[in-house]
Amino acid sequence: MPRPPAQPHPLAEYADRIDAGKVYTLRQVAELLELAPSSVSGMARYGWLPGSRMKPHRRGGRTYTWTGKQLLRLAARPIRVQYDHERYAPSTLYRVGCRCPVCVRAHSADSQERKRALADEAFPAEKRARVLELVAAGTTVVDAAAKVGVTPGWVYGRATWDAAFAEEIDEAAWSLCVLGQDDPACSTAAGYRGKPGGKFPRPACRGTGCREWRRGQSQVERAASAAA
Repeated sequence: MPRPPAQPHPLAEYADRIDAGKVYTLRQVAELLELAPSSVSGMARYGWLPGSRMKPHRRGGRTYTWTGKQLLRLAARPIRVQYDHERYAPSTLYRVGCRCPVCVRAHSADSQERKRALADEAFPAEKRARVLELVAAGTTVVDAAAKVGVTPGWVYGRATWDAAFAEEIDEAAWSLCVLGQDDPACSTAAGYRGKPGGKFPRPACRGTGCREWRRGQSQVERAASAAA
């Protein structure tokens, strides 16, 4: 079998983010490489991350650690990898250049898992419950997010992939309805935009019905833009 060509180490792309004076755990290297910890553990087992030390983990067992200087030296070394799908995990092979359908799917799943783990850490269940409680009591999503220490983007972003949370937010946000669910202007452009002037001004509505109208309108606008 011909010797595989040399290629940059997976760390090479991230060398400018490595602090030479820091000690990195396996989980921190995984965060740096945007991989699951299991993939980095595999790299260590396969010899792509030599020089590690093992230290006791506070939850039991032992874990790998590397100094920043070690990681920088490794980042500068090319490696030779045979795309052996029986030996290596697909997400690991993707990191070193394999773009077969299996590795691409594994990378996508790995990235999604990592992003959702970070989302759970930044916006945990207790904060989500507090946001829902505040919104149900009439606080806007923007203000509720600020009160629990997250951005509105974390709230709405969670709702794009967590169907249960999206349903809970929609249910809670009926409390923000300006006109009332039975009003003919509810869930219309007029309700969403409000009426800033005139004899009977009213604020823009961000209740569930009007937000649903805005979502639908955005889809129509995107489709029209794509067709143009």
